[in-house]
Amino acid sequence: MSIKAKIEAISPDETLETCAREIIVNYFHEMMSYKDGAKEGHDIEFVHDMRVTSRRLRNAMDNFADCFSKKSFRKHYQKVKAITQTMGAVRDLDVLIDRFQKTLGTLPEAEQADIRELILHLQREREEARKPMLTLFTELEATGFETKFLEFFVGTDLK
Repeated sequence: MSIKAKIEAISPDETLETCAREIIVNYFHEMMSYKDGAKEGHDIEFVHDMRVTSRRLRNAMDNFADCFSKKSFRKHYQKVKAITQTMGAVRDLDVLIDRFQKTLGTLPEAEQADIRELILHLQREREEARKPMLTLFTELEATGFETKFLEFFVGTDLK
């Protein structure tokens, strides 16, 4: 189940750090809401949405980096960057496959066989590209990344 970031606690009366935490945590929740769908791999939109949201999260983290201790922040930032990169490899292939599938019916029969072969080749490449993504998800789950990320960015005063 996916959720869209709902940023409500932003106010001129709040500190920059409080607002930064709210924005980052909301983007993080949205990004992680696409993980199960991305892992299943049946609907290409989950990979797309997770990647887009990871980029938004990274942009927010870039903008508010000065609000947090450098060492811990950098560690979390690098994990989000790894998510973006592994999703990108899969997404690029999803786009190619989708494009060829959409044009398949518009081609003469003689060319369709070649395009079908190309689609099968790209689907095999996609499965290979999914392996690092799935490995990363497994590593993140095993190390408690989600909990650690939220503990760092929510902060004890905001729980």
